[in-house]
Amino acid sequence: MHRVSRVSEEQKQQVTAVVKWYKADKGFGFVRFADGSGEAFLHSRVLASLGEVSLTEGTGLVCDIAETPKGPQVVAIHSITPADPAEAKPARAPKQRRQRQAEAGDPQAPRPAPAAVREPKPRRERSAPALMPVPTGEMIYGTVRWYNLDSQSGLIDPWDDETGIGVYFDRAILRQSGLEVVADGEDVRFVAVPGDGGPTALRVELV
Repeated sequence: MHRVSRVSEEQKQQVTAVVKWYKADKGFGFVRFADGSGEAFLHSRVLASLGEVSLTEGTGLVCDIAETPKGPQVVAIHSITPADPAEAKPARAPKQRRQRQAEAGDPQAPRPAPAAVREPKPRRERSAPALMPVPTGEMIYGTVRWYNLDSQSGLIDPWDDETGIGVYFDRAILRQSGLEVVADGEDVRFVAVPGDGGPTALRVELV
């Protein structure tokens, strides 16, 4: 279980932020600052005093932020603004109805696009499987086994890997991916390449 460390005296008050993602079943998530200056970790215990609340992507917050050994974290929430509802897509007429309209000469009926002529693709020869459990360059899903702030490195367990080797990553990779920190047990997707000591992540993104 992820533990929220004791915060330092350095805090930012009344910060406007937007929920980047929040997983209620795991009890944590991240918020993105409205001014684009970064993001902060959000733990479920900060929500305890607010009663039953539901956080979704895009939910607006006015909160206090504190610097901790694990990076910026939300320590208090003053107000919550629900995310804007997604715009409903215009309803489309059923396919059979559109076809009848076109056959009847209805000028308002949408015209079917001409079928494109596709040339058969050349058959590709399968290459030998790579040494690592996943193909190079493909986005793979996994879970952070651990991330050590002292060594600024960690391991990811791919979901479809049973070898238990894990994929190595460090803070430089996180920063190149636009992240500052990831939590133990957090779900991610990544690109990895084989290395002498095992596979290494080249990019890490939050799921």
